[in-house]
Amino acid sequence: MGSGDSNAASESAARGDAARRSARVSPAADQLRFVGVGIATGLLVALAAYGVNRSQMVAAVPAWVPFVAGLLGGAYVHVLSRDLGESVRAFLVALVFSTALYVAAALAPLWLLSYDPVARDLLIQSILREEIARLVFASLIPQLFVGYLSAVVVDGTFRS
Repeated sequence: MGSGDSNAASESAARGDAARRSARVSPAADQLRFVGVGIATGLLVALAAYGVNRSQMVAAVPAWVPFVAGLLGGAYVHVLSRDLGESVRAFLVALVFSTALYVAAALAPLWLLSYDPVARDLLIQSILREEIARLVFASLIPQLFVGYLSAVVVDGTFRS
């Protein structure tokens, strides 16, 4: 019986230490943490989505590898977060950052290569229309949402 009491006492002491450590963390550090998680996972998901949509650029890699990497990126948002509130904030950062990065990567060749300004304006509309359709239906947003929601459901199922 004595060992059971000592285990309970050590567990409560460990919880108290964790609570004191989390109380010492400043709000700026909390913001930096979820923004960092969101940016890191957003970068992974944007690169994976770009690889899925530009399979001819990564011909040596099977098409399922970038797709699975994007799903894992969505799951990492929840896994790397401390709680559900931080997870949701990090997910929103990842969604905005990955979408912006993906669109910037799709439009970058128009400014890096020498295009006539009139041709560039016409190509911007065409590329944006095509890339937004790919974002919504084919790659980035489905990968991010499915990976994230799968991690939340699995975590909620086994943790409660």
